[in-house]
Amino acid sequence: MAVLVSACALTACTSSGLGTPIATNPNQAGVGTTTFKPGERPSVPTLAGTTLEGTSFSTADVRGKVVVVNAWASWCEPCQQESPALARIAKTIRPLGVEFLGLDEEDTVANAKAFAVKAGTTYPHLFDENGDLLASVKLLPTSGIPSTLVLDRQGRVAIRVIGVIHEPEFQVLLESLAAEKA
Repeated sequence: MAVLVSACALTACTSSGLGTPIATNPNQAGVGTTTFKPGERPSVPTLAGTTLEGTSFSTADVRGKVVVVNAWASWCEPCQQESPALARIAKTIRPLGVEFLGLDEEDTVANAKAFAVKAGTTYPHLFDENGDLLASVKLLPTSGIPSTLVLDRQGRVAIRVIGVIHEPEFQVLLESLAAEKA
């Protein structure tokens, strides 16, 4: 079973299916969506670094907002499918206090910038050339992107998606989380 789960995580970048989110055990490391109850939400380290535009960014700067952290790379085919959906969601949900952050994994700045423009993302992306930022987030696989964490207003993990998000369901989850009392 562990080999199958690892194989699924490793093939995320070669998969062409969008998949459907499923409620799973928070300890599951396979492909799918995991939601965490408010009293059981794990913490993650502050993610900080230099954006593709050369500015500094830290998740500490957006504490008090819901934050979507998406790990991606320009060379990842499922990421190419997913990023335009994230860009659309980010534009419509921002007024509800939801911020987005991309983690560009093992890429070049030029390729990453071109990818972000093509996908229509207008939110910051931290450049994670060696994968160190992603490795610091123990709830995400270091070899399976795209993967996404959604942090609640206290900076704790409320939702984890390993694999491509499914746009309508993901937006509903974000709207529900944004409506939670702080």
